[in-house]
Amino acid sequence: MKKLFLAVCFNLLLINTLSARVTPVTGYTNLQLQSPEQNTEPVVHRVDFGTFKKLVRDGFSNAVEADPKTINQNIGYWPSEAQKQAEQEKNKSLFQKMYEQALDRIAVPTDKSQRQDVVSENDAPDISAQRQTWQQSSALPTITAYLPPDNQPTAVPALEHIPYLMNSIEVLPSGLVKFEETIVVVADGNKLSRGLTKILPQTVYNSEGSAQSLDYSVIGVRVNDMPVDYHLTSDGENALLVPEEDYRLSPGIYTYKFEYLVDNLLWDYGSYYQLYWDVGGGGWNLVVDRLGASLNLPRPNAVLDQSVLLGSTRRLDANAVSIRPNGSTAIAWIAARPLFVGEGMYLVVNIDKAALDAPTLWQKIVRSFYNYGDIYFSFVGTVVIAISFLLSWRYIVKDKGQLKFKFERTAIMSRFLLFNRFDLKSVCGFLLELYRKNIIDIQQAGETVLLIKRTDNPKNLAKWQQKALRLLFPKHETVFNVNPNNKLPFKRFAGYLEQNMLRQLWRFRFKLNIGYLLSGMGLIALVEAFIAAFKLDSLYVFGVLSATSVVCMSAVLLWSLNGRRWLKIFLRLISLDITALCFVVFSAMIHPLASLLLIISLLIIAGALNVYSGRLGLIKHYIQDIGRFRDYLLANRDNLVLSKNIVNYQALIWALDAEDKFDGAVSAEAYKIPVMQTIVRLWH
Repeated sequence: MKKLFLAVCFNLLLINTLSARVTPVTGYTNLQLQSPEQNTEPVVHRVDFGTFKKLVRDGFSNAVEADPKTINQNIGYWPSEAQKQAEQEKNKSLFQKMYEQALDRIAVPTDKSQRQDVVSENDAPDISAQRQTWQQSSALPTITAYLPPDNQPTAVPALEHIPYLMNSIEVLPSGLVKFEETIVVVADGNKLSRGLTKILPQTVYNSEGSAQSLDYSVIGVRVNDMPVDYHLTSDGENALLVPEEDYRLSPGIYTYKFEYLVDNLLWDYGSYYQLYWDVGGGGWNLVVDRLGASLNLPRPNAVLDQSVLLGSTRRLDANAVSIRPNGSTAIAWIAARPLFVGEGMYLVVNIDKAALDAPTLWQKIVRSFYNYGDIYFSFVGTVVIAISFLLSWRYIVKDKGQLKFKFERTAIMSRFLLFNRFDLKSVCGFLLELYRKNIIDIQQAGETVLLIKRTDNPKNLAKWQQKALRLLFPKHETVFNVNPNNKLPFKRFAGYLEQNMLRQLWRFRFKLNIGYLLSGMGLIALVEAFIAAFKLDSLYVFGVLSATSVVCMSAVLLWSLNGRRWLKIFLRLISLDITALCFVVFSAMIHPLASLLLIISLLIIAGALNVYSGRLGLIKHYIQDIGRFRDYLLANRDNLVLSKNIVNYQALIWALDAEDKFDGAVSAEAYKIPVMQTIVRLWH
C-alpha cells in the first residue's frame, strides 16, 4: 500500500513529498451500449407481468421480519447515520449539538447533492410506498436486456433501475478482501445522467461499536468492458467512487464492473475473523431487481457462521435471502425480492482463523496506521518539536549560531531591558531625547518646570513619537506646565509611551523569533501532510489543517501580548475562543486526540518562543550590550564632561541610572538632568 511507504518515510524523516492514495485507472473513450442489438433505439412494449408479481408476492409472504437487537450478539453491523442519531439524540447536550453543527459546516465538500443516483437513508422514499408501487403494476413497459452471467435476453422494466447486481467477494490469504461487482443499469437520462456512483464505507463497526478504518485500492472500473477513470472522494463517514470526468450517460443499458481491494476489513475476534459488508452497496437511489453475492475463501470449510439480513437498518428481514453453497471454498446468496431505495443486504460471516495466513508484525503495524495514523504522526511530531526546541535552547544558552538584529538604543527601551522597568524616569528620558532633537525646550524656575514646544512640524520624528507629542501638547498649545493640576494628561502621555514600548518590544522579540517560528510551523505542516496523505481528499484535508494551524498559532500568540489589564483579559478570551474553534475544525478532519496533540505542539512552539525572547534568551545579548554601554559612560565620565557629547548622552545617562557620577561636574545650560530630577520629585 502507498500509505505504508509514506509511514516509513515519515519515521525516517527523509522525504516531504506525498503520493496519491488511490491508484488511477486508464482513461475512457466513447461509451458503447451493452450489445450490438442495443445500438438502436430501445423497443418498448407491453407484456403480462403477472409471473413477476407472483414471485414477488410469494417472497414477501414467506419473509420473516427480525429486530436487529435480537440477532446473535457476536454479529456486528454497520449502523446508519439515522439510527445512530436516533439513539444518541436524547443524551446530547447543547454543546454537543453546536459541535456537530460546526463539523457539518466544514465537512469535506463533494458533489453528492448534484448526483441523483445516490441518496441518504434519511432522504430515501418510503419503502412501503415503493413496494406497493412495484407490486401493483399489472402491465409494466419492458425493454430487452442481456443480463449476466449467460447474457441471455431478458425483459426488464423500462424504468431507471438496476435489473442485476452481483457482488463477488474473495478473501485473500493475506487478509485483503477483493471485490468484483457487476452491475447492470437501465438509464433514461434522469438519475444516471452522470454515470453510476459507488458508495463505500470509510469505517466498519463491530457489535461493541468499535470502528476500524478501511484502506481502498481501486483496481479499475469498466463500463461495457471499456475502462473509465474513477476516483475516491470523502463524504462524511462514507467514500464516493465517482467518475473522474463529468461525462453524460445517454439513455440505454450499461454494465458496470467495479474492482477494488479493501484492507483492514476483517475483525479479529481471537479464534475467528468476522467479515461484515453491505453487498447491496447501499445509498443508490435506484431499485435493485435481482441481487446476489458470492464469497470465496482460500481454504475449504472455513465458514463458521453466517447471517444475511435484507432491508433497512431500522427493519431487517432475516429470511429474504437464499443460500447456495458452491463447493467447499465458496458460498452464494441470492435475494428473494427486490432491494428498494434505502435498503441493503448485510452479510456477516465468521471465518476460521486457520483459513488465513497469520498477520506478520509489520502487517499489524501497517493496519494500525489505518486506525491511529493521525494520532501516531501527531504524537511523533509533538515529540520531535519538543526535542528540537529544547536543543535550540541549549544553543541559545551557549550563545552559538544566533542572528543579531539592529537595535535602536532609546532611553525607554534601554532602561526597560537593563532594569526590566518602566517608570517616571523612562518618561523623562523620552523628554530628554525630544530636547536633544530640538523638538522641545525645557526650562526651570525654582520649582516650576515648563516644557515648551519649538516646532509644529516634527518631520524627523516617528509617527508614534508625533502622537505622543500631541498628547503632551493638544490642539495649538505650546507650553506644558509640570504641576499637580496637569497630572492626568501627563499620565495619559506616560501610559501611551508604555504601551508603545510594549508593542515595540513584542515586535522586536517576534523578529528575533521568526526563524524559530517558521521552522516550528514547518514541522507542523510536515506532520499534517503525512496525516492528510492517509485521507481520501488529501489536498483538501491538508489545506484545512494547515490553515487552522496558522489561525490557532495566531490565537496562541495573542495570549502573550502585553497591555492594559482589560485589554489583556479581552485578548486572552479571544485567544481561548479561537483555540477552541480550531480544535473543533481539527476534530472534523482527524481524531480528537490527534487534534489535541497538534494544539499541544503549537503551545510548545509558542511557549518556546516566549522563553527564547526572555531576558535569558535571545535578548540577552542586547541587555549585555546596554550594560557595557553604561560601563562605557562611567569609564569616560571625564571626557564626556569636558566635551559637548554630554548633551547627546544625557538621556541614556539618566535612563541607565548613571547621573550620580555626573552630578556637580556639569553646569552647562543644555544639561537638563537636574530638571528631570525636579519633575520626579514633584510627581512623587
